[in-house]
Amino acid sequence: MTTTQKERETQFSFNGEDTSYLTHSLHPYPAKFPPQLPKKILEDYAIKGQTVLDPFCGSGTTLVEARIFGANAIGVDVNGISVLLSQVKSTPLSEQQFSIVKDFILKIENEIPKWKSEKRPKIKIKEIEGQEHWFQNNVSEEITFLLNEILKQKDNNIQDFLKIVLSSIIVRVSNQDSDTRFAAIEKNIVNGYTLEAFCKKAREYNSRMAEFSELIHDTTELQVYNADSRNLDFIPDNSIDIIITSPPYANTYDYYLYHKFRKRWLDLDVKFAQYNEIGSRREYSSLKEKKEKWNEDLIKCFAEMQRVLKPNHFAFIVIGDSVIKKELIKIEKEISEFAPKIGFKVNEILSSDLSKHSRIFNPSYAQKGKKEHLIILEKL
Repeated sequence: MTTTQKERETQFSFNGEDTSYLTHSLHPYPAKFPPQLPKKILEDYAIKGQTVLDPFCGSGTTLVEARIFGANAIGVDVNGISVLLSQVKSTPLSEQQFSIVKDFILKIENEIPKWKSEKRPKIKIKEIEGQEHWFQNNVSEEITFLLNEILKQKDNNIQDFLKIVLSSIIVRVSNQDSDTRFAAIEKNIVNGYTLEAFCKKAREYNSRMAEFSELIHDTTELQVYNADSRNLDFIPDNSIDIIITSPPYANTYDYYLYHKFRKRWLDLDVKFAQYNEIGSRREYSSLKEKKEKWNEDLIKCFAEMQRVLKPNHFAFIVIGDSVIKKELIKIEKEISEFAPKIGFKVNEILSSDLSKHSRIFNPSYAQKGKKEHLIILEKL
């Protein structure tokens, strides 16, 4: 029996399913696609031991599923938080490492009464740009204390894991309204709250990581690069078996902006993401770039994907329509036009109405006329 277009689209619809299992719930991150999507693609199209690339790895969803499946995983992102998060979420820890993390949490919990008292410990606060406006003084003191303790850890995997725990609470304990609204509000955060929030998240993430780690028994490799996907010169030609990715939806979100203070606390580069993030609202709303710039950037990214992908292998692209200068950009038409010119065959396009559901968090994005697409490309 031939599968209809509607049936195919239903196969890739995961509305209502749990998207927070294992390490997928680690750290706030907007506009994630459901992990069931790369999971299904890998089960249907990949073989264990192959190499999976996500050149816009974001929160690491594809990389986590690749590790669970038993494939080598390569991720690329301009955002330093994305790189750190993807690395942590996709790297299993040992029993000994879990024990060290538990001891660390216990140590911090034992310190909380001191930080709640009127005679709080004296500490030299780590200074970051915009600190007085965006952070209460008591919060800055507790973040500095946590950072100092984290940096004492000699095991890089443990240190990175604890950094992600800390990063996950930064917006909550700052004066920033939320992960999706960049505005300062008064929160009146009490003494000790930052340490309590850290310990609660650390225990939750430790449990999630333990579940994930039990599933990883192979010798596959993970590599995550802080780089621009318009230039993947560190990946050889014809070396990738399958690509699963979701480029930014143009003029929708500024990833660098909403992770800015996380990066400042963790000494990650803010400007690299700011100036190399393609499709950002900054670029198309603030700087008034034209849609031709978006097409040019996309073509560069797709050309690099085509170069590194093996012949007759597939790239799975999740991407949505956008509006630039009040013009609705039907992205599947744009890709269908340029893909054959750079050596891709458009194998299949599955679309859904963004007014019904979307990987995008922002309801204002899911407006009438916009669609989200799964575009399957084959390298010729």
